[in-house]
Amino acid sequence: MKKSSRQETLNRLARAIGRVDLPHPVRVGIDGFSCSGKTRLADELAEVLRAMGTEVLRVGLDGFHNPPEIRHRKGPMSVEGYLEDSFDYQAVREKVLRPLGPGGNGEYLEEIYDHRRGEAKQAQTLMAPNESILLFEGVMLFRSELRELFDFRILIDCSPEVILDRAKARDLDHFGNLDLLLDKYLKRFIPGQERYLKQNRPAESAHALLLNDDPQNSVLELRQPSKS
Repeated sequence: MKKSSRQETLNRLARAIGRVDLPHPVRVGIDGFSCSGKTRLADELAEVLRAMGTEVLRVGLDGFHNPPEIRHRKGPMSVEGYLEDSFDYQAVREKVLRPLGPGGNGEYLEEIYDHRRGEAKQAQTLMAPNESILLFEGVMLFRSELRELFDFRILIDCSPEVILDRAKARDLDHFGNLDLLLDKYLKRFIPGQERYLKQNRPAESAHALLLNDDPQNSVLELRQPSKS
């Protein structure tokens, strides 16, 4: 497949999303492993869409973390616990995706939890115009309870080596030392996300697949999902 510049990739995605014509906000999900480039893609794609005159809503799964007593109730290194308990996916469904979908009232929350400070947030309810586009990014998004609530699904793929390199640059301060960072990624995060891939096969439901080891020379495949 042909590599594209970053701007070409963003423009192609923006045009594809713009072709989705619905009477409610277009709910775009951006899924991928930790450090695969989800947040950066969402932020840059938002700029392109806004330049086209579209109102964009930016929400991330980090704002829907569960508190530590739920995240780690099966143990801080549990793969099953990471897969099942890390995030409040029910809140994502009921506080963001359903209200912006068919029959919804357009009222949504940007976040319910401050993961940096480790505390719940009393977020203000916001109103989404029907002609807006929601860009929602996070890990393990295209699971059975959320998949059909996204109108356009982007899956980012990235090699484990690149993910670990990016994690060392991004998360070292958070974890405090390299050994703990590697333990978290190699024993919990990556195995959990690999299990998610096997159980949910998100590539089959994606409208766009992005190979993102090198964001400036990425490979984008636009496709018709085999299932919704």
